[in-house]
Parts: sequence; C-alpha cells; structure tokens
Amino acid sequence: MKHTRRRAGAAFVAALVGVLLATTFASSAQATAYRYWTYWKVSDGAWQFAQAGPAATTPADGSVEGWRFAISSTSGDVANEPRFDAADAFNEICSDTAAVEGRKRVALVVDPGLAEHAPSGDQPGPLKTYCTVVAPDANGYDILRTTGPLRVSSGLICAVQGYPSSECADIVDEHQPTDAMSTASQPSQPDQSGPWPVIIVAALLALLGGLAWRLRRRS
Repeated sequence: MKHTRRRAGAAFVAALVGVLLATTFASSAQATAYRYWTYWKVSDGAWQFAQAGPAATTPADGSVEGWRFAISSTSGDVANEPRFDAADAFNEICSDTAAVEGRKRVALVVDPGLAEHAPSGDQPGPLKTYCTVVAPDANGYDILRTTGPLRVSSGLICAVQGYPSSECADIVDEHQPTDAMSTASQPSQPDQSGPWPVIIVAALLALLGGLAWRLRRRS
C-alpha cells in the first residue's frame, strides 16, 4: 500500500512538472514575433503556412504559392495569410496563360501586407499576382525570383521587389501596438527574454522536489 501511494505521488509530481514546464516555455515563446515575408501554399482550396522553405519546396503544375509580409510567429498566423481568395486562385490568376509543353504553371500571390506592419520609413505596395511558367524542377525560390529582385541573407528572404528597404526578419514584441512607430526597425538579435524561464523552472523543480519528499515521508 505504501509503495502504491508513493508511486501515485511521484506520478502526480511528474505530471505537475510537465504542465508547469510547458506553460512556462509556451508563454516565453509566445512573447516574441517576427516581421518578415511569410511563405504560404494553397491546399484543398485554403491557404496553409508552408512547412518547408522555398528552396526545399518544388510545387507541381497547377499549384498556388503565396508570400505575405507580416508580423507573425514562425509557425504562421491565419490572420496573416495572403489576402487573395485561395479557393479558385489558380484559375483566376492563370486562366489567360496557356500551358507550355515541358514547363509548369504556378500561380503566385505577393502581398506586401498592411501599412501598420511596415518598418518605419517604408510603405507596402499593392498586392500582385503572377502566373509563372517555369521548368518542372523549379522550386519556390526560383518561382519568386521571376517576379523581380530579391534581397536574401543567411537563407532568409529579406526583401521582395525592394520591400522592406533594409531590415531582415527583425524581432518585434507582439504585445506592443502594431503601428509603424511602435514597430520601428530594430537590429536583429536573439530573444531578449533573458534567463528568467530557467530561473522559474529551477524554482518550480525545487518546490516540487520538496513536495515529493513530503509525500515519501508520509507514505
């Protein structure tokens, strides 16, 4: 009976540790968002945040790709999907472009996003659509390059057609108002949350360790 109570107490402590750790790190991770060109694909008539980068993605003939400049987490936010109806996007964008043997057609939406998400001193241009006709092995990066100049750094798409003018995936506090003044350009840097998540976890582990010791004493 004592062993049963001891195992139950240990299981309770372990479960509580897991919940508290998940809560601590989730709240820390959610404190930061980035201002960058998000990458999307159309699947089953709806926009889906791309799970791989453009250089690692080879869309098929008839696909729809999208880019939107936004303040977003790295897992994508539905509110920041390209502002173009995904349901019939390919037909609407590529209806006037004839198929070419040995090539593929991919519809492309480039959405510079909202003015309030623009870096200080920049203004987004209009949303543009393209029906690209490219080689069958062209990847998402190749397709985007057909629209004009890109600025790339460390594998990131920093600017499309000159927008934004300077920054590249800067960290932005998502709890601040998202107007142009409050999200002014900041140098890219690691998360400034500091050591507090580690300190909090250490304190929780110490507290729960004491609880486990008391449970063992009582059993």
